[in-house]
Order: sequence, then C-alpha cells, then structure tokens
Amino acid sequence: MKVTCYGKTYEVYLVIGNYANNDSLAIQLFEKDGSPFATITVNLDNAFQNDEYAFLDTNNCPWAEDFVIKNGLGEFTGFLGASGFCSYPLYQFDKVKLANATKF
Repeated sequence: MKVTCYGKTYEVYLVIGNYANNDSLAIQLFEKDGSPFATITVNLDNAFQNDEYAFLDTNNCPWAEDFVIKNGLGEFTGFLGASGFCSYPLYQFDKVKLANATKF
C-alpha cells in the first residue's frame, strides 16, 4: 500500500492490534523496512469503538481518511467523536481486508 503525505509517497503495510483498555481496533502503518510510520486510529474509549469501528486520527494524520478510502479499507459512518479541541471521524472497517494485515 502507498500513502502520500507532505509531498512524498511512502510504501507501507498495516499492522492491526487492539487498545489495551477496551480491546478496540488499533491500526498502525509501518514502512517496508519495519520502521513505524503512523498510528492512524485514536482511542477515545467510546462505546462505538470495537473490532470493526475506529476513530481516525485526522489531527496527527490529516491524510488518513484519503488513505483508508483509496485502499478500500473502510467507510465513514457520518459520526464524529471529540477529544479536546479535535473531532475524529468514525470509520467502519472491512474486516476481510483487515484480516490480511499483520497482527500485533
């Protein structure tokens, strides 16, 4: 998969896990050499979060929605979660596509 941000394109792969406090979906991106690239989800400890729904960290990764949509990983639900001064879009992820990702 490729992600374009800050004027550059990077080859990345997904690593799927769960947040420790609520077991909800966590998605990280790593570069081909194994270097961490970004965590594209944010844990709001919200009742909507689970193994299929997650909030995208558009505050730190403004390109995250574009990445998820272009790669067919999920769809925006129309719901936003808030933390501090930031709002985060809730996405429903394709469990089949995530099943092929690396697990942590």
